[in-house]
Amino acid sequence: MLLYQAVLYPADDDGIWGCAVPDLLINASGQDRASAIEDAVAIMSEVLADMSARGEPFPEPSVDIDLDGGTLVIIPAKLAEPA
Repeated sequence: MLLYQAVLYPADDDGIWGCAVPDLLINASGQDRASAIEDAVAIMSEVLADMSARGEPFPEPSVDIDLDGGTLVIIPAKLAEPA
């Protein structure tokens, strides 16, 4: 299982939380912390599935990322089982 660092950003003025996965250039959002992370996981799964289908290697997870006012979270890459 691959684990990627993500940055969870606090809710903005509209109450929307953000979650970014810098290694995969993903920006996700949700109405609360959990839904922002769930959105990031779903997008990450699609991105990695597309990369796999094209035969592209997955980027190595970063060791250090800029939190830019957010909180570090580690999220798993849910990869589809081979058919």
